Amino acid sequence: MRYGFLTWIVLLCTAYGYSQTKTVTGTVSDNMGPMPGVNVLVKGTTNGVVTDFDGEFTIDDVSNDDTLVFSYIGFVSQEVPVGTQTEINITLSEDTQALDEVVVVGYGTQKKSNVIGSVTSVEVEEATNVPTTNVSEMLRGRAAGVQVNLGDARPGGNSNIVIRGNVSVAPGGNSPLIIVDGLPFDNLNDVAPDDIANIEILKDASSTAIYGSRASNGVILVTTKRGKVGKATVNYHGYTTVQTLTKNFNQYTGSQFIDLRREANRNRFTGDYLSDENIFTPFELEAIENQNFVDWEDLVLRDAVIQSHALSFSAGSEKTKVFSSVNYFSQEGIIPNSGFDRGTFKLNLEQKISDKLTFLGIINYQNAKQDRETGGINFTTITPLAQPYTADGELQKFYLGPSNTSVNPLWDQRESVDETKINLTDVNLSLIYDIAPNLSYTLKTFLRNRNTNQGVYRSSLHSAGDEGIDGLGVLSNTLFKQVLVENILNYTPQINDKHSLDLTAVQAFDERRTEYTQLDKSGFTNDALGFNGNATELLNNVRDVSQRRLLSFLGRVRYGYMDKYLLEATARADGASVFAENNKWGFFPAVSLAWKMHMEPFMQDIDAINEMKFRVSYGTTGNQGINPLESLGVADDLPYVFGDETVAGATASSRLPNPDLKWETTTTLNAGVDFRLFNNLFQGTFEYYKANTTDLLLDRAIAGTTGFNVIRFNSGEIQNQGIEASLTSNIIRKEDFSWSLGLVFSRNRNEVISLTGELDDEGNPIDITDANSGRRLSVGQSINNIWLPKYDGIYQEGDDIAGSGNPLAQPGDVRVIDQDGNGQIDNRDNVFINTDPDWYGSITNTITYKNFDLFADIYIVQNATRLNPVLANGELWKGAINGIRTKYYTPEYPSTEYPRPKPDTHLHLFPFAVRDASYVRLRTLTLGYNIPRDTFSKIGLQSAKIYLTGTNLFTFTDFKSYSPEQTPLNNDQNGSAFPETRNITLGVKLGF
Repeated sequence: MRYGFLTWIVLLCTAYGYSQTKTVTGTVSDNMGPMPGVNVLVKGTTNGVVTDFDGEFTIDDVSNDDTLVFSYIGFVSQEVPVGTQTEINITLSEDTQALDEVVVVGYGTQKKSNVIGSVTSVEVEEATNVPTTNVSEMLRGRAAGVQVNLGDARPGGNSNIVIRGNVSVAPGGNSPLIIVDGLPFDNLNDVAPDDIANIEILKDASSTAIYGSRASNGVILVTTKRGKVGKATVNYHGYTTVQTLTKNFNQYTGSQFIDLRREANRNRFTGDYLSDENIFTPFELEAIENQNFVDWEDLVLRDAVIQSHALSFSAGSEKTKVFSSVNYFSQEGIIPNSGFDRGTFKLNLEQKISDKLTFLGIINYQNAKQDRETGGINFTTITPLAQPYTADGELQKFYLGPSNTSVNPLWDQRESVDETKINLTDVNLSLIYDIAPNLSYTLKTFLRNRNTNQGVYRSSLHSAGDEGIDGLGVLSNTLFKQVLVENILNYTPQINDKHSLDLTAVQAFDERRTEYTQLDKSGFTNDALGFNGNATELLNNVRDVSQRRLLSFLGRVRYGYMDKYLLEATARADGASVFAENNKWGFFPAVSLAWKMHMEPFMQDIDAINEMKFRVSYGTTGNQGINPLESLGVADDLPYVFGDETVAGATASSRLPNPDLKWETTTTLNAGVDFRLFNNLFQGTFEYYKANTTDLLLDRAIAGTTGFNVIRFNSGEIQNQGIEASLTSNIIRKEDFSWSLGLVFSRNRNEVISLTGELDDEGNPIDITDANSGRRLSVGQSINNIWLPKYDGIYQEGDDIAGSGNPLAQPGDVRVIDQDGNGQIDNRDNVFINTDPDWYGSITNTITYKNFDLFADIYIVQNATRLNPVLANGELWKGAINGIRTKYYTPEYPSTEYPRPKPDTHLHLFPFAVRDASYVRLRTLTLGYNIPRDTFSKIGLQSAKIYLTGTNLFTFTDFKSYSPEQTPLNNDQNGSAFPETRNITLGVKLGF
């Protein structure tokens, strides 16, 4: 009986113990419907969850005495005692004291409603729908004033970002500053897309001046993910992408190419065709007879696959927060021998050591490998009358017949390798010490090591081996090291309710060192080991070391009166080692004002206006976009050979030193208005800016009699001005259905205001041809231009050819305008054609219905201009090479658009090849399904989403190329450009 009584006591105690915890469920909404992503935390503990896509949550281990805290940025937090409740449904209200989210700005954060400068936040969730490691492409169409142009479409390639137009003619002088977690990065693509939490873009002098000399081209701020207080979470994102060729032109088929050459060799006076024996080689005649034609595009290109896997871990308590991730990305190229593989590791740690001291640590490691196709594969222009394979299917070296020594490009592809390996390590350690409640000191240190090894090998069978070289190897190594130390002091004194003050002071030191080594060798024992094998002869040995240092001091004051009138003033002094002794320092101040008009009494009764903020800024930034030694006299290596002995030697560089070289300075005026209207139905921004850059860092050719070829000097002024607008409308937001529409519009005008001040005999400013870029700079014109006669169609029968300026022309030839009417076409008839678009923008639609979401992104570029080198190639119109298929002029079918093929080179093909490169593209289309949590809750899955994404699905353009942002050939014209692709992606996101 006694043991039975004790047993009952134990059972009751056990039941009582279990009854102290329970599971609580519920839904969190606002006045528009369910809210995903709301933090639900048991007060005073680390037990917390996040609401799912339907605003629902389930939290375990909750007792009756607990209190649940519901929080979300921009909304008032709520605390709800649990008591006996097992289901809690609440509605969060908007925080009128914090109208919108906190955004990252230079050296700190601000409420978006208090931002004075031109700062744009990028929607990261939408941006990461693009399957790429090229983070630059994620910014396309996401922010007004930010233009992204495709630089290299191959795996591991990049794009060029220009913010508010070209402000410089210096090499690399228009690239924005990349800041990741407060630290400068030399490449935006070093950040794994799945690690990104926020992206902000700073565009005006007010927001960028705090970065001084590095920020004349705008700043891109990237914040990576960090650990959060609450339960540990594990997230996985994986996808597979199939890449296929996309283009808007066709090449000549074999039979069409034959007709082209026959037409080119037709007698233009009698109209008679020559016999094929007089036009084609015996090898080509055999191919014609046997109908053996080659579709090089089909032969070379292939469908290719991308795979990406990202796994992350996040956990945190009040003292320790950890985020860590592992990412793997692999992309095949649609051209054989091309591909890219990258693995990354990230650790982000925040540790509160004491009440006053906090430690922050970030470690990034990246290992990447890029394989490039070698040599030029002109699948765009190569003749279809060829035999790349023998009858037995073996690749043959001389593909145009035994009498032609041209080497099959596929042969050289097989017999060569071009491989680049990258190892990158970043270590960022910071200490934050709270000296007083409103005064803090931060020590930030950063070390970056990037080691790039490239190996190129051409086997003994490669065409380079025709000269008797037993294999040719080129090994290069680039070691980049960066050290940064920043001391940051921040003081936010509490004055009273009407006044707010925020003071920031920074001292920084930044050193970058690059070491480059190259070895060229030949005489390899065999081809088995490629460039890793032993070689008997050293052909060349290059060593180049450069270093640049930057010492900076800066301060910023933010002042607010009644949270209605805002003032911000910034000043920064930079000393750069790359400039001459007396001009190393630059000073860059900026000031900005903002007025929250909606808080004025006279606007309180206007219900349609939720927010109306007017802001204006004025300030300067600098540019140090030159090589480290350009202000000094340097020597070029020139070894001397005495008999069989080579001894060291040197000669003066071809660049004339300039000891007076100084900073390029950009001064910017910016005015803008931010608004939210009709109960937040519409929100957007409209801005006007004008930026003038003086003391341009120009390259100028000089007379060879001086002993030099070029000099870098300061002279001239260019101006960029434009307007930007962005609008987001939450058209529908109901419990089961929502629809938001986003519009972005940008327009920029670039103009050369002055140059050297020299005048010609007629009193006009003398133009400068920039020796570095080849651009012709002229007062009153854009720096991005083409200087050629103006194309005016194709001569037709009955035209006044004799009086046209080209009296020797015939019907079917290219016609240009004789601007001065002197009866001849020469340089005096050239005109400037601006290549920049009139405007560019995007339209985005986001639609959700229950568990489904749909996102569509349309990108538009209007009135851009580009020269198409294939159309400008005279060999195409001779029928000597293949190319873009056109309805060319014939006497029977006289074209008004395309010239007549003929055996001699057309005049004025370049003006003819200047083409409109405007386009409209359905860039992204994504359909996603959020799987209800109940489906997988038993295995601990908190969220699950599958999605299907199409990228570059449709492009409408008249520019004939693989991309309207590319010409069909490489810049060196030795091969076809790497084609852009259409991508179909299937992906999954899981949260545990």
